[in-house]
Amino acid sequence: MIEVLKTGWHNTIQDLGRFGYQELGVPSSGAMDLNAFTWANKLLNNPSNASCIEMTIKGPTLKFHQPTYITITGATMPAMLNSNTVKMYRPIKIQKGDVLQFSNVTSGCRAYLGILGGFETEIILSSKSQYKGLTLHDQIDKKSLIPIKEVPFIPKGAVLKTPLIDYQSIFLKSYKGPEYKLLNTQSKNRIKTLTFTVSRNNNRMGVHLEEKINQKLPEIWSCPSLPGTVQLTPDGTLILLMRDAQVTGGYPRILQLSDDAINLLAQKTTKDQIKFEIKALH
Repeated sequence: MIEVLKTGWHNTIQDLGRFGYQELGVPSSGAMDLNAFTWANKLLNNPSNASCIEMTIKGPTLKFHQPTYITITGATMPAMLNSNTVKMYRPIKIQKGDVLQFSNVTSGCRAYLGILGGFETEIILSSKSQYKGLTLHDQIDKKSLIPIKEVPFIPKGAVLKTPLIDYQSIFLKSYKGPEYKLLNTQSKNRIKTLTFTVSRNNNRMGVHLEEKINQKLPEIWSCPSLPGTVQLTPDGTLILLMRDAQVTGGYPRILQLSDDAINLLAQKTTKDQIKFEIKALH
């Protein structure tokens, strides 16, 4: 068991996501930065879908009631184990009674806490990903106990020296969406050349940008959308859908982000800047 002494800011249990239920209006959810999530499990020799704690802006304080191994990946979020600094992207041995405390991020937005064997929380619709209105809790709660497995093997001790994504980059690789062709030349050039700013309205559902596209496109029938879809609203706001976003929408879909771009965007927060790199499909 792991005891949650302090909750931090917004920390949730996530796995690869919840698939096959979109026709019922259920979002896919899952880890926002799948690259960091994947490495949290790889470094422990975990199954690829073992659940982790996704920690946003500030992580929790946790007390371990049994020995295990953990990893910390993603955003730079300083952590102390029994008042000793621990390093990221490597297995960390945990003893019974150890206390792990996280601070605010110093770079990026979301970090991941992996644990040997994954967390043993409830499975709803084939996933442990927490989502409000679907799972019993939509984030980890103070004083709660999170069950973990007792796994007999020890990780190999691999270390990843350099994360595979440059979190300082502002370039989001993207492709033309179904309604991109409806944009006029001026709007297309603005999207290609402008440096956009992440607004305060950003969360697991979507990221709104401050700068607007001053062209009103005709309304469309409600159509499928997915993480990475870039919508243009009637007032010119661009909304970049993320893991907890709705599965259909009526706003024109002007771009679709690549998988790496979604991972990078997951590490951006208010006032961070981004630029679209629009690529041709081959």
